Amino acid sequence: MTLQYRAVPDEDRDEFRRLLTYAFRPTETHETVEDEEDVPAPAQPGARRGIYDGDELLCTGRHYWFTLDVRGTPLEVPGLSAVSTPPWNRRRGLVRRLLSESLEEYREREAWFSLLWPFEHPFYAKFGWATVTEYAEVSVAPDDLDFVDRVDPDGRFVELDADRWADCERVYRAANDQTLACYRTEEWWRKRVFKGWRKDPYVAGVERESADGESELVGYVVYTVDDGDDGRTLKVHERGAVDHAARVELFRFCRYHDSQVSTVELYDRPDTRLFDLVTDPRDVSIELHPGPMGRLVDVRRALEALDYPDEVDGRVGLAVTDELATWNDASYELTVEDGTATCERLDSGVATGADDGDDTEGNDADVAVDVGPLSQLAFGYRTASDLRTVGRLSADDDAVATLDALFPETTTLPPEGF
Repeated sequence: MTLQYRAVPDEDRDEFRRLLTYAFRPTETHETVEDEEDVPAPAQPGARRGIYDGDELLCTGRHYWFTLDVRGTPLEVPGLSAVSTPPWNRRRGLVRRLLSESLEEYREREAWFSLLWPFEHPFYAKFGWATVTEYAEVSVAPDDLDFVDRVDPDGRFVELDADRWADCERVYRAANDQTLACYRTEEWWRKRVFKGWRKDPYVAGVERESADGESELVGYVVYTVDDGDDGRTLKVHERGAVDHAARVELFRFCRYHDSQVSTVELYDRPDTRLFDLVTDPRDVSIELHPGPMGRLVDVRRALEALDYPDEVDGRVGLAVTDELATWNDASYELTVEDGTATCERLDSGVATGADDGDDTEGNDADVAVDVGPLSQLAFGYRTASDLRTVGRLSADDDAVATLDALFPETTTLPPEGF
């Protein structure tokens, strides 16, 4: 058997979708499509990849070439999705091969970070991914949003279609400038925001009159209305607003569905400000969930790509363990001056396949960390102090203090669903 990782061509598109359907929705019947345009719009973006044995597709994956904000810098952060292996091909190391080859491809593209939504966190944790953000599921009755009745309306509601994607992107960027915020493309808006997997969502907006007298979009909400045992639920999949007044108007829009739904659910960043707005905060349920997992593709280049606090200089040695991306399995000296980093390998021979040509002898690492928690540190999801407290980083007080100064905790957004 000769396994090969390669792009899945159009002639294997249907087999790719068949394996995905069986892996994630085995109770559904796979439907064959003859033309790419007949594939559901949400399934069209992305680059198909697979592990092949000859002409037989054994294992699938899909890459999304995102540009995301990482600590204030727009960087290419590929999203890995659609990883599946049918039961007749499992226990053969195919997913490990797909993950390893995917990281190799990202590295060749000079993309030093990656993301994925896990079907099971422990499964991907053993390959070096770690949780880098979280999201909240908020549940409230429309009547409990009656605080909006005490505020004069500030704008008018409008229905939005995909031709307003650029206006929505402007609002999205105004509302989201934290780590993992995405620079969305027109295709993403049209096929992944305005379209749904099983049914298309509603998209509505709030407009105000601008200084020049023109109507301007200041908020939008993407939602569905679903039937349930306890009545209908308005599920807000995404909302964006340029300011607090616009956010209130989006809550007003949800409130005005009180004759149609019994519950409003919002999937959003962890935010307890709604507790301060409603009459009784106990009427609001907020459940916190772990979000996507992130990973450094190339430790040295990832750490050099980040921006660091201008007022902090520092130097620290890192001994990094990475069993999947073996080029990372080494020790490094990270030096930061005037907000810019250099990261130099300290040992040769530790990492199989390391060919950077800049290794020096010696190993002065004073921090020991696996690539997963190091990824959490780099993305800003956890501080070095946090990681040492829970036993995921080993270092003395001075080294932890240096890392805390170089990698302050940031707000990481729940990123795209992919």
